[in-house]
Amino acid sequence: MNEPTMTQAQALARVDQLVAETAAALSPKPRLELIQSSVPFSMCLDEGKSENQVVVNRAYWLRDVPSSENMNIARQVHAFWERQGHVITSTGGWQVGHPSIGGESRPDEFILALTWSAGDDLYLAATSPCVWPDGTPAPADR
Repeated sequence: MNEPTMTQAQALARVDQLVAETAAALSPKPRLELIQSSVPFSMCLDEGKSENQVVVNRAYWLRDVPSSENMNIARQVHAFWERQGHVITSTGGWQVGHPSIGGESRPDEFILALTWSAGDDLYLAATSPCVWPDGTPAPADR
């Protein structure tokens, strides 16, 4: 339960890698705009995990993509994640042109999301599993 994990910095690098690789596979190419509210680290709320662990999340608006391309972008994201070996955990909104896709990266179980938002915009997000900030449990958690 209190095994070493990747560090908070490593988790952030992986989150950014997952988003950047997905965006790079898309056409038309989006410009990623960080959603500032996604930046603060969050306390781990997973049952059986220490409150001293954190979750790293980042979300980015997909800018410079016309809303008429939203469904095309969603299909590309779905196909790219499958090609990468990630698991698609949910899809929704396709029938009304408001696509959302949930996924989980393999082998490291980061949560992936493509989400439609009011205003006809899409954003990509990735969230880490619970990690120890420096990669090892604090003495009280050992």
